[in-house]
Amino acid sequence: MGVFDAFGKFIDNAWKTKEVFDKAAIAKQEFQKAELKAQIKHFREAAKITEEILTSWLWNGSFARQWVQEIAIGDFLEHVKIKQDEWIRKVFEADTLANRAKSLLEKDTANPLEIQFLSEALTLFQESNQLIYDEAFIQSAKECEREILRRRKFQSIVASAEDQAKKLLFKQAVKTYFEAKQLYQTTTVETALKFCSSKVIQEEAYETVLRQTHQASQEGKLRAAIALLESALTNFPRPDGIELLKQLKCTIKGREKFRAGLSAEKLGAFQEATLMYKEAKTLLSEPNECQIRLGIVAIKIGDWKTALSHLNDLSGEQAAYLRGFVHAKQGDLQQAHREWQSSTHTAIESQKELLKSLAQRQRLLAIQNIEQLVKAENLDNAMATSTAFVQKFGSNLLVQENLDHYILPRIETDVWQNSDWKAIADTAEQAWLTKPNFTSLHNWVVANYYYALAKLPEAQEFDSLQNLIVALSTALANIHQDPALKNIPWLGNQQVDYDSVFSDLLRRLEEAIDATKDRDITQYLKLRDRYRLEVTALRLIGQPPTKGMKMNDIFVTPGCYERYSKQIASKWIGSINLSQDIRRSLYTPWGLAVAACMEGDIQRAIQLKPSIKSKIEAELFAQRFIAYHEGCYLLQQQKWKQAISPLKQAQAEIKATTEWQAEVDRLCGIQRQAIIDFNEHIDFSLFWYDLLGSSPAKSYLVEYRAEHIRTQLVNEEISLQKALQELRIAQQIDEQNPILIEIIERLELQQELEEIDRLFKNHRFEEMVSRAKRSRHERARYIVAEFFLEIAIKNVSKDNLNYEEITVIKQLGRWAYEICPNEPAFQEVYRLMRIPY
Repeated sequence: MGVFDAFGKFIDNAWKTKEVFDKAAIAKQEFQKAELKAQIKHFREAAKITEEILTSWLWNGSFARQWVQEIAIGDFLEHVKIKQDEWIRKVFEADTLANRAKSLLEKDTANPLEIQFLSEALTLFQESNQLIYDEAFIQSAKECEREILRRRKFQSIVASAEDQAKKLLFKQAVKTYFEAKQLYQTTTVETALKFCSSKVIQEEAYETVLRQTHQASQEGKLRAAIALLESALTNFPRPDGIELLKQLKCTIKGREKFRAGLSAEKLGAFQEATLMYKEAKTLLSEPNECQIRLGIVAIKIGDWKTALSHLNDLSGEQAAYLRGFVHAKQGDLQQAHREWQSSTHTAIESQKELLKSLAQRQRLLAIQNIEQLVKAENLDNAMATSTAFVQKFGSNLLVQENLDHYILPRIETDVWQNSDWKAIADTAEQAWLTKPNFTSLHNWVVANYYYALAKLPEAQEFDSLQNLIVALSTALANIHQDPALKNIPWLGNQQVDYDSVFSDLLRRLEEAIDATKDRDITQYLKLRDRYRLEVTALRLIGQPPTKGMKMNDIFVTPGCYERYSKQIASKWIGSINLSQDIRRSLYTPWGLAVAACMEGDIQRAIQLKPSIKSKIEAELFAQRFIAYHEGCYLLQQQKWKQAISPLKQAQAEIKATTEWQAEVDRLCGIQRQAIIDFNEHIDFSLFWYDLLGSSPAKSYLVEYRAEHIRTQLVNEEISLQKALQELRIAQQIDEQNPILIEIIERLELQQELEEIDRLFKNHRFEEMVSRAKRSRHERARYIVAEFFLEIAIKNVSKDNLNYEEITVIKQLGRWAYEICPNEPAFQEVYRLMRIPY
């Protein structure tokens, strides 16, 4: 305690009156006011306050009083001086900028077409205002801004006036120049105003001729209109007149071409007439008459398709009549009637009556033809003719009843009495396509079932089984709606066990497929793929089905949709209701591979996936689904490099699906354990992070990157600063990684201590203290503060300390306190040194 006693004695002897401490308190209050002023950029006032503080604390008196003042005020005055210098520097910089701005304003000649000096001065005033708050500078900046806006407005108005004058719009230009004159009266504006005013009479004369030209052109006097306008344009070539003259000449030329087309048409030169009408169409502003004539020429040569292409977009009775005429010529009497029905023209009324007569005659002949075909037992042609009749003439009760209740039942009866199951199956399929309902679906399945059971050549056997897979799967999807399973007599009041029927039929189908295994393994695998696709779809749409591909009221399986999609698109009007990507993907060309993935047969899925590209979302999802399973399969085989491509393809889907991401993370974790080579670890960690960016991937990447950087640092391949820079970049990937945080903190501490040691050796003590205070590492601050106190304690016990030595000891204590004011181990030393008092 001898050292601490020495401190106490020394300070007690130096202690004097309370006056100095009161003065110090007032000075600190005044400085707070200065700082508040500085916060709002009132640096002039702040600097003035600091000047008053410093003046009042000029050193005087005895050494004892100076010592008391040193204790009371400490390094406060030094801090005030630093701030004063800083604020004066800002004021000086702002004044310099403002003076430069004023010099530029003196160079401005008040020319409204010139804003360079004003703009540069405004920029300087704005920069000055960013440095300090000065009301005079603010007002100067506002004045510059207002003047610049006024001049820009003037320039814009003058530019508009000049543009109007160039276009010979002198009356408008006069108004615009007068508006500019209200802002600035310049010689240039006055001259331009006089010039434009002198041209107004000439412009009015031109506009009179322009009105006369329009009147003449409306009366059809085009050549007279052109003569008038050409004369006016000689003396006053205004753009609107030039454009009108061009239009008038084009109209004359177009009319000449049109008349040439009429002449050629009368002479039967239809090719030349078509050419003339097309040229006229490009020249005339109203080309409808040309299109009408083009349609008429096409009708005359019997080119019905071309005629309709010319007439379809035209309105009016003439175009409607011509379209109706073309449809009538093509035998489409109903469409012809629709075109003519709104017309009330007398000539068309007679045509409409004739059209009705022709239609009635055609219907009668068609019905007679059907009757003759039925009598001749030519039922297939009778069915085709009846179907064509309905399509052409619409529904007819006699024809429809004859088709539904006689022709079709007779055809079905004749077919089912035949022993040729292939013919029966083909007919049942056509009936299903012609009239898709639960009954035709049931018959189609039954026919295919017995056809598949027949002893067939090997090629036919595989075809028949493929047909059965499609037909039976579609029937099973709709088994709860099958009328054949309703009210079965021998069941009495018992309900049909649909689950049992469903399972039994699937079992029989599977057995039939398995029976082909030993005969042709390739064909067998194809059948199994088809069967798996259909069974997967049946499982997803449910029993009874709730969601899936629907055609009318019938649920359609992927195999059925693939086979008959064209017919569905062209004949069947139904709805597709697919709310899930997996279900939708089964109906794409990737369906076989998707089903294989769902069953876990990834190797087969890889073989089955098509190589085509698509932009349809359902197909893109199917590709990503398969790619995900392929990538997982390769990871399981510890072939991560081969897994890169498929997993990258499925990357977006994996990130969007929690289960998929968790599985990839799990497999990557297993793959990580299998890697031995350090460089491979680096490559794999990058791939995993780029793919998912998940927490395990981030940790893996930054830990190996940190180890790589540490190795470089140990081998002196990089500097400490470069190592920290690289580690901080790595930390952006995984900010909370504990291993990385520990390494960075350790290296930062080492770096700070090296920097502080360098400052100490160069006798830069103030910077050393400042650097230690800024350190966020408690250990660094402790080491530096302890170092100062050790020096102070070592020297305070010396005898006969002079003033400079005492000042140094006291300063060392202050520095230690600034760095570690709350360190428990130092508090007793601070108390004895009366720090911070």
